[in-house]
Amino acid sequence: MAAWSVTLIAGLLSALVIGANLRGVFRLFQTARGPEPQSFTPIPLAGGLLGAVAISNCPVEAAQAWYVVPLFLDPGTCLYVLALLFASTVGSLTDWVSRRSQLAQTRDASTSSPLGRALAGSMLGTAVGDALGLACEGLSPQRQLKMFPSLDRYGLLFGTGMISDDTEHTVMLAQALIESGGDEAHFARDFAWRLKGWLLALPAGVGMATGRAIIKLWLFFPPTWSGVRSAGNGPAMRAAVLGVAFGDDPVKLESLNRLAARITHRDDRAEHGALTVAIAAHLAATSQAPVSAKQFVQTMSQRLPPQSATLASIVAVAQSLEQSESAPAFVARLGSKNGVSGYMLHTLPAVLHVWLRHQDDYQGGITEMIRLGGDSDSTAAILGGIIGARVGRGGIPAQLLKNLRDWPRSTSFIERVAQRLAHTRLANTRMREVRSFLLATPVRNLFFLAVVLAHGFRRLLPPY
Repeated sequence: MAAWSVTLIAGLLSALVIGANLRGVFRLFQTARGPEPQSFTPIPLAGGLLGAVAISNCPVEAAQAWYVVPLFLDPGTCLYVLALLFASTVGSLTDWVSRRSQLAQTRDASTSSPLGRALAGSMLGTAVGDALGLACEGLSPQRQLKMFPSLDRYGLLFGTGMISDDTEHTVMLAQALIESGGDEAHFARDFAWRLKGWLLALPAGVGMATGRAIIKLWLFFPPTWSGVRSAGNGPAMRAAVLGVAFGDDPVKLESLNRLAARITHRDDRAEHGALTVAIAAHLAATSQAPVSAKQFVQTMSQRLPPQSATLASIVAVAQSLEQSESAPAFVARLGSKNGVSGYMLHTLPAVLHVWLRHQDDYQGGITEMIRLGGDSDSTAAILGGIIGARVGRGGIPAQLLKNLRDWPRSTSFIERVAQRLAHTRLANTRMREVRSFLLATPVRNLFFLAVVLAHGFRRLLPPY
């Protein structure tokens, strides 16, 4: 009886996954030559392996010899994965050849249009802030200052920077915007698939709320119901690029922000915090002069509910700046004496306090943000996305960009994503994502995990 139960349950799940993957392949070929091609991210391994388990446990011995059949039927397993990897490689090479033949045009979305420049600056600013703050994450301001007396170089891997989930989510969100062209339903589906694939690639760090939400996505919860009740700063870390891309359309921005936030965090504070970051990035990218605290309060008063806790925190920031209160004193008064926590109403006010005083100074703003301690990679990534939208690539220290050597999400890859998103918005259409090697991310994540563990052991040693 137990063997039949395993066979039936595993077989049913296998059929559902294989069916979903086959449907995705069919739709991919259907639209391959159309004006709006669809993307397809298969559910890897699960369908074939579940089918193999079902057949190998079947009480009918004659059937057990056929356990390999599901591995070949499932587009997410075995030879199909290799075929998709090959197609991805060919696509990447095609993109590279195209870029080389049109160097003056493709390299230049960051300078040929204000939107392209702002998107490139925001995404690269997020990546550099993330990588620079990563080595200091969780350290108190006092210990951080002793271990890293200077923040003009990366402290994680001998001066070489690597990104974390903050940048990865920003890139995934940008890719979903490229594929969807801003269509809400398409965007939600695409971003959900990317989050599921991201978790399967075994990232070194996953926020509790984000992890639970993605598991719900895998359990077939729709993106509108997958989020959990949490006021964490996860939605804010990926919101700047959304504000730069769609800030000129307030209704569309709020709709997309709601989807992007609630897919992982179903809490008004998380959603409103992400919207605030998005609007700050839009203002940074489009305002001729620096934005005053009073102007920002007025803007957000029109975009947030009057009784919103987020709006109250923004008002508190403006009052603190008016009284010339220092950032460490302000953060301590919020309840973050040993560093800024991942709670949205701790993260957001700290970021805004620093941003409003360093709107044209990327290095100075990021340094002060990291020195506040706590969740320094996320806070620096959020701030970097806002300031970067204003200063562009040229306002980010060249040495930090040069030494950010991650893969496959390199600085050149991130900039290509920003350029294509700019082209998508300017043409008001959907485009193909910027492709990368499908199996590169898990390999990179294993290496990144080893680096993080080694760095963790290093932090056990002096200076204290």
